[in-house]
Amino acid sequence: MRWRLLDEETGATITEYTDIDGLFVDRVFPHEPLHERYTLLSCAPSGPLLTAIDGTGPTWFGNFVLEGAHVPGRPASERCEASCQECYESMEELLNVRVVGHRPAAGGSGLLDIDLEGHRRDSDNNRGGTIAPAVFGYRLLACSTANGSSEETPAGECRGIAGLFHERPDSWPPGPPLTLLGCRRRLSGSFQAELAHVRVDGTAHTMGWGQRVFGSVIATRPSNLGDDLVDVMVDARIPEPLATNDRPLWDMWRAGGPTEPNLWAELDRSDRYLWVRAAVVHRNHAPDKPADTAYHLDGQYVTDFDAFFCAIGEAVNGPGGWFGGDLFWLHENAATGGGGATPGFRLIWHNSEVARTHLVSGYDRKSWLPAVTFDDLVRYLTEDGVQLELR
Repeated sequence: MRWRLLDEETGATITEYTDIDGLFVDRVFPHEPLHERYTLLSCAPSGPLLTAIDGTGPTWFGNFVLEGAHVPGRPASERCEASCQECYESMEELLNVRVVGHRPAAGGSGLLDIDLEGHRRDSDNNRGGTIAPAVFGYRLLACSTANGSSEETPAGECRGIAGLFHERPDSWPPGPPLTLLGCRRRLSGSFQAELAHVRVDGTAHTMGWGQRVFGSVIATRPSNLGDDLVDVMVDARIPEPLATNDRPLWDMWRAGGPTEPNLWAELDRSDRYLWVRAAVVHRNHAPDKPADTAYHLDGQYVTDFDAFFCAIGEAVNGPGGWFGGDLFWLHENAATGGGGATPGFRLIWHNSEVARTHLVSGYDRKSWLPAVTFDDLVRYLTEDGVQLELR
């Protein structure tokens, strides 16, 4: 039995089953937002937006922020402060933005209509980007990328924006209706459950909130997977399904997990990201190792941000180990413990020159933020008390 449903409140097993239709979908993760064109209407550009138009500055900004500048109930002359809640809730962030054209706005106002290309950051603001906020204009901020950080620079104001607010496909659409295949126990009625992946040794690993199962049984049938087993159809969908190319990784962890280091090295960056996600679900919550333990990070394949987390996870916790998948969890594990190493540990980073060469400044089109550099990682680890040796 590969899977279990666990009651959300009690943790009791509702049923066990062999497989599940609707968990793995034919998609690539992480999802890339849609490439779109937007038009800033009746715009008074300044700063980097103005220099992009007159040709004295770059046309590419990195990210671009629009904040509501005037809100209902306030005089049109009164600008919202940055802390104004109405303005914050109307904020939109555009990613990887480039100026692609401009022209005089209608009415002879001397203002400009300015065309941009980029992506909308997935967020709940403004009903997921479908409804324009009730504001009377926007303040513009260009987010330049330099020296591993992002700086917001005022870029003018505009009265509106076209092309931004409309329906889009879900950034992470729920999976198809679920069928639990080869269940040991017949189900009826409704349930709210967590999904757990079961290894061959019987160890069960609960998954995240995005893989919960809330629904009701709609039909059952005898299963082809064994006598006395049933298939159960439920009116539930996985909120955040896994990618089809996740399945081989999960099968490997079910069989006991990776047996040697660097099996992730042949994967591309998207699949390395999936590797880290599988590693955190299947991690063993063992006590941190003694404070005098030294860890050896094999850096020969650390050619991107996700590769670093594959490598440091294995350095601390062995093949398939997890020691964070982003900067927040790297800090939590290094500075406060709980990830397998007592804070203040010694980390020997072999072949560190590979990461120094590949993890450089720029714009990361996976995170849509300034790239985390080798020097950034060295600084973060050192500041969190890690005794780091670069070799």
